[in-house]
Amino acid sequence: MSLPAKTLAVDLWAGQARGAMPNTRTVMRPAEGPSLPRRSMRELFFSAYDAFVSKCREVDEPGVAIVAVHERTGRAQGIVVLRARVERHVAAIVGRHDQCDLYLTASESLALRHLAIVLDPVKSWARGEANVRFRVLDLRTSEGFCDETGRLLRGLRAEGPALLKVAGFAMFVLPVGDPTDWPAKPEDAWAMLPERVYFDELDRCAEGSFTKLPQPGRRTTTIVRTSGVHDTSVGLVKRGAPAAGTLELRGSHTGGYLDVGQQQLSDGILLGRYPRCNGAGFSDDPSLSRVHALLIQIDDTLLLVDTSSRNGSRLQGHDDARVIELVGETELELGSHTRVRWRWTS
Repeated sequence: MSLPAKTLAVDLWAGQARGAMPNTRTVMRPAEGPSLPRRSMRELFFSAYDAFVSKCREVDEPGVAIVAVHERTGRAQGIVVLRARVERHVAAIVGRHDQCDLYLTASESLALRHLAIVLDPVKSWARGEANVRFRVLDLRTSEGFCDETGRLLRGLRAEGPALLKVAGFAMFVLPVGDPTDWPAKPEDAWAMLPERVYFDELDRCAEGSFTKLPQPGRRTTTIVRTSGVHDTSVGLVKRGAPAAGTLELRGSHTGGYLDVGQQQLSDGILLGRYPRCNGAGFSDDPSLSRVHALLIQIDDTLLLVDTSSRNGSRLQGHDDARVIELVGETELELGSHTRVRWRWTS
């Protein structure tokens, strides 16, 4: 089967107009407004189901649909369908910047670039054999995101549906690929959602971890809460630990080096002009976005994920790309004048 040209399909339903709003601040305080009762995730799923079900039903390739619903009004705000690839990772960015894939403007507490959703490659496109795995990463915002119970998270890995809350939105991350998974009634669709099993809570289960592990014939989503993108306020190499590699950033007249430890590389580091980014100030390039890219190692693969930057990221001499795999010693171009080189320590 030949691969389709595009990995993303985007629909926005709340009047978002790209290029029409000033992207002035990266994080804003929540605005005061009328107090409305909060709805449950079930109620929000029901209220938005008719808006997104046809889009999910259309997809016959493995992937995920990322649906945003306003928590207060229950109105669907938009959907991104992210299609998996057999040999490479794909990603989508959620935020209040009009370059984001899922561009949301109804909450002022949402950061300009708030979440990255990275979808692992699948081994096969055959129906029933393509287990879709993904991770959700907070891009070092002041808000983070929460699971369906309200527990604050900075990252998670999941295989199966995940129900999240972020800055006034309910976010449903739903595997797609089998049109028969989407019945006409939201009640039936909700009943089909598998139970979410959080692996970091197994040891604290009063009945013992065995009762909560996935059993044969039982549909479950396996979710592991993880740390998020590494904090710039602490070092990128743990004391006494060797560096995994060195990242060099160069602008037109300035530059610098970052030694990065293995754990920090697995958590992810941010590149850009904004103070929450690692190496902020190394580049004097005004075309570098405030939050431009995420560098992260997933399993044995080192990736640079462009976080919906205005001026793109690319391998030297190539076209812009959302996800770039770094193999060996790699040189990249961010924006117009920033050069990035990664070198493994060994």
